[in-house]
Amino acid sequence: MQVNAAVSPAAPIPLPSVPPQDTAAKRGGSRVRTLPGGLPRRLPAVLRPAVGEAFASWIDRLAWQIGIAPGDAVRVLGLECRQVRSATRPLFFGIALTETSAHRASVATGLTAGELAGMQLAAFDGGALDFTGLDLTSERSVTPLVHREWALFTGSRACPRCLVETPVWPLWWRLGTAAVCPRHRVLLIDSCPGCGIRLRGGYARRGRGLISRALGVDPGRCNNHVRPESGGTSRLCDQLLGDLPSVAVPDALVEAQRGALRAADGKPRPVAGQAVDAAEWFGWLRFACALVRFAAPAQDTPALAGLTDQVTAAFAAYQQRQEPGVQEDRGGLRTRVQQSPPTAAHAAALLAITQPLLVSPTVSKVSQWLGSWLDAAGQVRQANPYKTDPLRLVPRPERLETLIAPLRSSPYRVSGALRARPGLAGVRPANIPHLLDHGDYQDLIASHLPGTAPLTGRRLAALALARLTGAGSWAEAAAVLGMDAAVAARIYGAVVKRVPGPDAFWDAVREAGARMRSRGLVDYAARRAALANLTEVPHAVLFPVCHRLGRPVTPQRRRHAAAWLWQHLTSGDIREAPAYASNWPGATTASIRDGARRFAAWIPTSVAQALTAWGDHLLTEGSA
Repeated sequence: MQVNAAVSPAAPIPLPSVPPQDTAAKRGGSRVRTLPGGLPRRLPAVLRPAVGEAFASWIDRLAWQIGIAPGDAVRVLGLECRQVRSATRPLFFGIALTETSAHRASVATGLTAGELAGMQLAAFDGGALDFTGLDLTSERSVTPLVHREWALFTGSRACPRCLVETPVWPLWWRLGTAAVCPRHRVLLIDSCPGCGIRLRGGYARRGRGLISRALGVDPGRCNNHVRPESGGTSRLCDQLLGDLPSVAVPDALVEAQRGALRAADGKPRPVAGQAVDAAEWFGWLRFACALVRFAAPAQDTPALAGLTDQVTAAFAAYQQRQEPGVQEDRGGLRTRVQQSPPTAAHAAALLAITQPLLVSPTVSKVSQWLGSWLDAAGQVRQANPYKTDPLRLVPRPERLETLIAPLRSSPYRVSGALRARPGLAGVRPANIPHLLDHGDYQDLIASHLPGTAPLTGRRLAALALARLTGAGSWAEAAAVLGMDAAVAARIYGAVVKRVPGPDAFWDAVREAGARMRSRGLVDYAARRAALANLTEVPHAVLFPVCHRLGRPVTPQRRRHAAAWLWQHLTSGDIREAPAYASNWPGATTASIRDGARRFAAWIPTSVAQALTAWGDHLLTEGSA
């Protein structure tokens, strides 16, 4: 119902003459206090709450009407309170009502339990908020909610023009998504310019909400507690909130706010052409906002172009504080990308940027928006490597996960971008070595895999070539190449995350395939099969060339020569050569690798030519 802003305080009602008593229960180390004796008496006059009004707002107006301080009003209502030093604060104030508080307040006012519960933040539970874990027997259970949920637990935002008309503070102003007044089309305000404290925060150092013991608190004023610079007793800030300036916002932002409010009210909202409930809608919103916050440094945000300077500046300032190395950067990246918007301007920016996702009627448009931002997220991870992907742990609805699966940020887009591209004409998987030619890799692909060891990059390039020939996944590419599945998985599972641009990467791989074709295709699969049992080179092959060089033909040299020849003819990883895979008595992995390096550094041209000629003869015999 509408409430007259010019309500005058009535004659004060008498307070209980007996002081509040301590209950036996202890919560958090200090005692809970309620009125003594039985139930509180029925108030002679009760101001009914306005539709959607917050509990603290109604308490202030009720106290103003009956002529007592808000701190005394909670005693008259019989609410369970926490007594800390000289301060009295209702338990879970504005968040939820304990069973005792709800029953006693209902008796004192005649309001139903539903009316009282509708003024608490818990009214949004299961939709805009998730209060899973809240235990009304333990105040400590609120702490995880404060860090996790998008809500103001000890403050509020406000529309100055609304407060001119009536001193009612709607409950939705306490949501993290509260950004714009849809009625007056202005940006909400966060703090009072008179005292510099968050609206309805109560105190500068620690927000406690407004439970003032001062008589005659005007609901149209700030009423935060301000301590004089010289010390002494604090006073209430008398700033008239209706006098605060307001900033007009464009119609698109107003519509975005209305959509968020309809979802918060529990009305089904369409996403990608399908109606979803409030919990799922806010799941989409929060993941989209996390993605935007993380990827904004690498993505243009044209949605901000038509907004006010205050909104764009707030978003830019927040993003700057989140950059790695900034001292204010606390709590971990995962926490920062998920935290509640700190200001109305920041919330407005997020609503504007995510609107193309939340209002698009088609799956293709939604996928396009997600793909663009996921690509940008991949670029940010490339520029600032993180141990884990902070977006991977952000909760997301099941249908959103289904849409993201084929897109999966820029690293995963490397494979997702493949299906629309034609294959390599005339090239079969058998023509692809396990390691791309070293020169081709350095010329074409190394620049697209920054921070990657050449051997690792050459193997990924070979897998990519297999994908261009028709393999539908990285695992399938490894299978058609006959590559060790575990080795391949370690490669593509890590290296594709370093690709800054999928399109350029695939163009380079395609060019590498064209070079292979122009030089003449080789059946590497047949070579690997023909040389599968090459564990050592015969003594007779090595002796003529080694004798002229004064080098003996040892068993170790015969094995290293076999591994070198296998690598030379198959373009494979020498560590996988049959000579090294077979039993080598007395040799360790380190000694074998060291011997391979020394053999490769020593081998003269005459020995290389003799080995190559003998290897060609083996291949010819094998094909015959």
